[in-house]
Amino acid sequence: MHIRVIEISKQYNFIKMERRIKLINNSELEIKNNAVNHKNNSLNRLDLSFLKHIELKEYKQSDLLAYWINDFSEYHDEEKTFDTTKMKTFKRGDIIKVNLGYNIGNELGGLHYCVVINKFDNPFNGTLNVIPVTSKKENKRYHKSCVSLGSELYNILSTNIERENNKLNNLLNELDKLDNIPEDFSKAILKQMRYLEKLGNEINKLKIDSIALITQITTISKQRIYDDIILRKVRLSANSLNVIDKKINYYFTNQKEPI
Repeated sequence: MHIRVIEISKQYNFIKMERRIKLINNSELEIKNNAVNHKNNSLNRLDLSFLKHIELKEYKQSDLLAYWINDFSEYHDEEKTFDTTKMKTFKRGDIIKVNLGYNIGNELGGLHYCVVINKFDNPFNGTLNVIPVTSKKENKRYHKSCVSLGSELYNILSTNIERENNKLNNLLNELDKLDNIPEDFSKAILKQMRYLEKLGNEINKLKIDSIALITQITTISKQRIYDDIILRKVRLSANSLNVIDKKINYYFTNQKEPI
């Protein structure tokens, strides 16, 4: 009798376990189906947005949105493996190049130089607070919160580009003296020189003046930062940072006196 009770108890527990597993599997299946449905609905909605831009001949907006979706997807896929400890520790005033993404309304988007305003960074910190910088446009009026950097940023970047170009030219001259130079090596150097030339043309927009957009201050993931050799050890002057500090104090704190 006792053995029979034990067998019945085991069977009952087994049935309970089967039901529990079935409930878990059904719940997981439901969650998975919901995720698939949400994905499909989002893709359909996104397709409508693209079609609207194209119908209105807003081809640039359509392209920018497509570029950003590709970039965002890559950031998302690499999020778990992204290692901030392999990056430099940033300092207040450092200039970095950031993909701000495809944003809404008057939010600044795209690829921009930014000023780091963090006083304390560390290898395990995954975010930075930055102020975007843009080139000054002719005949455009800027809000008094903006800080003019003049040609300071252009001068620093153009000096760095020239220095890197000289290094590459010297390397090519040395390679010319050698025999059996790997073709891929020479191609890599020439590719880097073409990139520097493109960069030089890009920063020409900053030659007359560049503007730090104080009210566009934002927090970014370090994943958005472009590692660029010409930006290593590039930092704004103490004078420019002091002006930026005063603007931040006035526009984001209870400071009453105008700048």
